[in-house]
Amino acid sequence: MTESAALAARPVQARAPRRRTVVVWVLAGWVLLLVTARVWGLALPADDLHLGAIPLYGRWELAPVWRLAAPVAAGAAAVLVLPGLAARWPWRRVLGAVAATAIGWSLALAAVDGVDGFADIGQAYGRHIGLVDERGGPAAFLRTYVEHQDAVPVHLQAHPPGLVLALWASARAGLSGSGWETALAMAGVAAAAVAALVIAREVVSERSARRAAPFLVLAPAAVWHTNADVVFGGLALTGVVLVVIATGRAGRSRWALAGAGGAVFGLALLFSYGVALLAAPIAAVALWRRRPAVLAVAAGAGAVVVALPLLWGFWWLDGLAATRVQYYAGVGADRPYEYFLLANLAVFALAVGPATAAGLARLRDRRAWLVVGSGLAAVLLADLSGLSSAETERIWQPFMPLVLLAGGALATSAGGARRWLALQVAVAVVLQAALRSPW
Repeated sequence: MTESAALAARPVQARAPRRRTVVVWVLAGWVLLLVTARVWGLALPADDLHLGAIPLYGRWELAPVWRLAAPVAAGAAAVLVLPGLAARWPWRRVLGAVAATAIGWSLALAAVDGVDGFADIGQAYGRHIGLVDERGGPAAFLRTYVEHQDAVPVHLQAHPPGLVLALWASARAGLSGSGWETALAMAGVAAAAVAALVIAREVVSERSARRAAPFLVLAPAAVWHTNADVVFGGLALTGVVLVVIATGRAGRSRWALAGAGGAVFGLALLFSYGVALLAAPIAAVALWRRRPAVLAVAAGAGAVVVALPLLWGFWWLDGLAATRVQYYAGVGADRPYEYFLLANLAVFALAVGPATAAGLARLRDRRAWLVVGSGLAAVLLADLSGLSSAETERIWQPFMPLVLLAGGALATSAGGARRWLALQVAVAVVLQAALRSPW
């Protein structure tokens, strides 16, 4: 090596130890955040927290070791195979592989709990579809939904009527039960993963999206992938990705994509109030690309869909206001805001895993930060709102895919990526082994 080449190489060589040091400090902070949330929570009255497995919801109870065989095998196979497939396969096949792996990994983890691992949507929503007929049908159900908020189960108090009506309609068509509800959850899981990957390709680059693909799938968040919030996330992120694609297109197609994306996003708002915060990545990309007209078309289409139930007497803002009232009349009045400002973030950090924390430390691409940062912005807004006091391992599922994209910054080599992915899998398996959760 010549003297000039050696001098040029020194800055690169010097940066590597600094990056490793930064990652070590970030991982230490990740651990400290979890420990602080646990210790602080144990010091508070248990009746105020309503948790059981502080700072998580559920209870600590070891599962039989033999039940862990499926997630261990599925996770190990994905760690070995998925990075190579994501790098070499044609793009559409990568999307299919990501969707299939996300579903398989989620089902393998849920199976540890047996039939209880697939019961949440039915328990929280499916068993209450009889309320629609009791009220006199869908129109009457919508018309009286807000005024009867104090007389419905907690999940109906916390959400718009979209999912209950969808399950009622599907039951009338002969589709009901835990199998159908699990299929809906897996459709949401697959849709969210594919949408996040397409957003990464559209905004950042295909290379970046391919690197992030395995990290999007193999995250501890999959421990909680059989609840309704993954359905909400899949639906909302489908709307987001359509609008994001529209911002990069010319001609008439962009207006069709913007309108379709806005309408799908508006439909998601009728299933969950919280996914409104996913307007952040839509606005961030549209404004960065200087496409305010696309944003306006999407917003208009979304507003039309959200306003449609007014024809039958339900207004989204009235529902949100009633939800706030019911929340603070229940556990929201007991759970201390200051503690959950920190504990919510600790639970989120655990769900996205240590590799995501390390990836955030290494992420340098401004376009990638546009996507990941908007996901983090949604999380912070949800945290500050006070309407997400605990249970964020479930409630914040719609925001997680965008943040998980940060893991792609670790994929500088196949071996390095696999080590980080193995760590993610290990955290997920340990969580699934030790935590009994309804989600």
